[in-house]
Amino acid sequence: MNRLPLIRQYEKDYHDVCYETHELFEPGSWLHKPVKTIMELMSAFESKSEVNVLDLGCGVGRNSIPVAQQILKKEGKVVCIDLLESAISKLEEYSKQYHMMSKIEGVLSDIAGYRMAPKGNQGPRRQLHHHWYWD
Repeated sequence: MNRLPLIRQYEKDYHDVCYETHELFEPGSWLHKPVKTIMELMSAFESKSEVNVLDLGCGVGRNSIPVAQQILKKEGKVVCIDLLESAISKLEEYSKQYHMMSKIEGVLSDIAGYRMAPKGNQGPRRQLHHHWYWD
């Protein structure tokens, strides 16, 4: 028996409730802060004039929006991929609220089926958890 659809449904239900119950950056929720390591990694891109980030499993923007704020004065953007419509919908709302619409691109997709457009012949420079960073 393939349990993947059942697992995905439970995950969807959990996240749908979480996204409706908690606000982004709400103290006391797991949406409170971005992942510390991701934010620390951003210093590696300070000297770059262009930074493009791919956030796989982006959710509502817990990491994507702070990363977008870090690259606001640079060329580039954060492409945010998530399987859940509720996540992408909330990501778009929060992108407006935090004035990051010009830096955030939400894409509704299963990460297994998402295909990136190649950027020259370079592959990803760094990988951290489910986030890929290019410079």
